[in-house]
Amino acid sequence: MMKITAGWVALTIAASLLPAHAAELETKLGKQGALLMEEKFDGIELPKNWNRNNGKLSVTNGVLKISEVAADMHAAAFRRPLPLQNAAIQVKFRFAGAKMFHLGFDPAPGELKKKGHLFSVIITPANWSITEHNDKSDPNSKNKVLARATASFEVGKWYELLLEVKGDDVLAQISGLEPLRATCKDFHVKKPGLVFRTGGKDADEVHLDEVRVWELK
Repeated sequence: MMKITAGWVALTIAASLLPAHAAELETKLGKQGALLMEEKFDGIELPKNWNRNNGKLSVTNGVLKISEVAADMHAAAFRRPLPLQNAAIQVKFRFAGAKMFHLGFDPAPGELKKKGHLFSVIITPANWSITEHNDKSDPNSKNKVLARATASFEVGKWYELLLEVKGDDVLAQISGLEPLRATCKDFHVKKPGLVFRTGGKDADEVHLDEVRVWELK
């Protein structure tokens, strides 16, 4: 008979409370190909090629911390250039006061007549969605929410997001939640890299870690 000790029970309970790991999330739109990029933020400075557009970015204890700066009058925004088309992106995130977190793409130059972002997965503490962004060259164009679900993302708790784009199809997964799926005729275009945004007051942050990108076959 197996002997169960208090220590074993404590370890089992603790393990059940750990955040989801990438191994629990598997690609569904295709098979993972070559690893195109991996960043664990192990240094003390912002890694090369992580380009700030607005807001404050800093690396502390192996975590990228992002917050809006009121003087910018714009959500915190930054990009990681990485030419891709069909891809799977994994990122570990947690809310530390911020009101929203976006991960998405722009169309590569010359791919579309559209001006502005292509689409994003938008996560707030109360819901998440896949949103096609408006054409900034058209004053009548508006954002289109293609898929949305309510959810509760606790402050200080790590979550894993796996975002896939293959052709015109998009699939977003977070462990424990039903996946979000969307399709749009423009999503197949080439993309110049990853686009991240977050918003809130100056002291409100989103934290990121373990960002990986694979080719999706």
